Amino acid sequence: MTALADVTPPASIGEVPRMVSGHRMMARVSRRMIGAVLVLTAVGLWVAPGASSDPDLVLIKLGLSMFVGFAGLAVLSGEHVVTPVRVEIDTVRREIRLVRGAGQAHELVSRTMVRDLEKAEMDGMMVRLWDAEGGLLAEVALSDRAVRSGLMSVLRDEGKLK
Repeated sequence: MTALADVTPPASIGEVPRMVSGHRMMARVSRRMIGAVLVLTAVGLWVAPGASSDPDLVLIKLGLSMFVGFAGLAVLSGEHVVTPVRVEIDTVRREIRLVRGAGQAHELVSRTMVRDLEKAEMDGMMVRLWDAEGGLLAEVALSDRAVRSGLMSVLRDEGKLK
């Protein structure tokens, strides 16, 4: 529990823009391809030309095709859903936090001090915050006037507003 001197609580504003991570996208595509290949292999054991229907091999083919088919379906349906990231702006501590989850089950993804930002850009109601490496940290829509003025004063104090 933390007591803050300012009456304005940390604002939880919007989401980080959905940028596609190349590694995550490649892993998802690879999983789907592997699952599809496994399912097609299970079917291909029975419809392949020249497939033998000897009584000795039928039981082996049945077991193998069931195992490979279920494994392919498991890989296809095992997609992990990533919860969205919230942006929390704390004007008292002068930090921007990226948090995933809600309540007690939240996970801190990133914590950046305002002084460590490279720059901040204001475009109407949108504020873009750039991290020290030059990457986009967060893009938030500030519709609340009090939150916007508090953030703008912190950014001006630190010399980050361009």
